[in-house]
Amino acid sequence: MPTDGRPHLRRTAAALALACAAATAVASPALAAPLSVQVVNSRGTPQAALLTGGGTTDGHGRAVIDVAPGESVGVTRGAEAPEGAAGISYSVPNPVPAGTVTVTLPALPGVVSPGIDGDERWLFDRVNQERAARGLAALGLSSTLSRASDAYAHHLHRTGAFSHTALATPGVRATDQGWPVPGGAAVGETLALSPNRELTLDGWKGSPGHWTLLMMAGLDSAGVARAGNTWVMMPAQCAVAAERCGLGEDPASVPPGSSDGPPARAPGPWAAPPAEGGGPPDAGRAERRARVRLTLRRKARRLMVTVRVSQGQGRVVASLRHGDRRGHVRVKKSGGLYRLRARAPRRGRWTLTVKFRGAEGWADRRLLRRTIRFH
Repeated sequence: MPTDGRPHLRRTAAALALACAAATAVASPALAAPLSVQVVNSRGTPQAALLTGGGTTDGHGRAVIDVAPGESVGVTRGAEAPEGAAGISYSVPNPVPAGTVTVTLPALPGVVSPGIDGDERWLFDRVNQERAARGLAALGLSSTLSRASDAYAHHLHRTGAFSHTALATPGVRATDQGWPVPGGAAVGETLALSPNRELTLDGWKGSPGHWTLLMMAGLDSAGVARAGNTWVMMPAQCAVAAERCGLGEDPASVPPGSSDGPPARAPGPWAAPPAEGGGPPDAGRAERRARVRLTLRRKARRLMVTVRVSQGQGRVVASLRHGDRRGHVRVKKSGGLYRLRARAPRRGRWTLTVKFRGAEGWADRRLLRRTIRFH
């Protein structure tokens, strides 16, 4: 052992190696990893949203993005949304969460009476007749856009406001009700203050801006609603599967999270990843198939359908159609039991369609499609 003050060579080498290892550990950046995100509003409705960096969620409000610990991710429905253009920011922890992280955006006022009444149907059909006369494709009635129209019509009627941006842009309001196109793209709107349907139609026809929008080629869906003397129609282009835009559904069959009332969840802007076996599945996980039992009875022009969902999360929707005409459909739910009543308003061959719309992690199913002749 040296006694002249010289350092011990072995100890010096070990200390240098330890210092280098520590420096390497400090200098090494945290590696990026995939983060699964689910975006909903405070009523639990999936929100197709915009992400920082130019990314978007899918129509279910889901996305998988590569991030590193310490990065910030912003989520928004648009500049006119309550959360603003910057959106709600999430700081990625270390390590990157392995489970799905849920972002909750503020919800706008919900629906009041989303079912389509006779005057609303008349107005919708007249617009389609005008489109047909010009060689344009008919607009399909969207339950999602009709709910957005209903919520806004009642807001305008209640507050006395009359503007396309009294709450948010039409696209943001449509997204709040579940419109599956990120940012609410390709959603327009026409408004009217009128005592009846005829004057509403005449007013739109006499306004070049309104009528150009309603007669625009490429549109394929719309919603309609009124509250008092306030009328709203929201035409749009559905860029995803038709069922995700609410086409062929009864607007009165309001999905969870679309009506007024207390929020379904309130975890703050971001919730922790769910425990194993709970909450929404990872985006890459296969969807499960619900267990459903259906019975159908007929009495004159009335059809009575009972659907019992013994396993699965989602909702049951139905439609009764004869060409472009729609029959009257009512859906009542009690737990996992759905009672549907459908009525054909006239003779002919009517097609009854019953579907199960799966919630997050559960597959959609067509339960019944049957054509019935009514005399």
